[in-house]
Amino acid sequence: MAMNELKRFKPQRGHKPSFWSGLGIKDANTAAVHQGFEPKVYRNIIERTKLSQSEFHHVTHIPVSTIKRRLKNDERFNTQESDAIYRLAMLIKLATELFNDEQRALEWMRESVYGLGNKRPLDMVSTTVDFEIVKDLIGRVEHGVFS
Repeated sequence: MAMNELKRFKPQRGHKPSFWSGLGIKDANTAAVHQGFEPKVYRNIIERTKLSQSEFHHVTHIPVSTIKRRLKNDERFNTQESDAIYRLAMLIKLATELFNDEQRALEWMRESVYGLGNKRPLDMVSTTVDFEIVKDLIGRVEHGVFS
């Protein structure tokens, strides 16, 4: 049997979708945010986090009326809205990597955290400044640095 024939019969590994593609984001890069996320990204995050539309608004500061309009008209979210959604998605990703368990990560995101001044990580995604504080805390915990 020729080498090419062997390659044809080689079992293929199962393809596990990336975190980002699982949310409906092809590539998590600046172009995707600038282009604006499709409504399916919102729906996928809502399904994963079990946030209500009102909670999503509270976390991202995207008005409920805007969310409803984007969904009704199947419109992309604008750059600023997509940026807030990106930060929420990134928090889910980073917390899941920290806990190695998405369910535990989602629970932690809803808890008051001492290292965040007793704020919930979920409440710190609406601005880049707050989000950087959460990212920093996660990084310190991952590396065992608590001061």
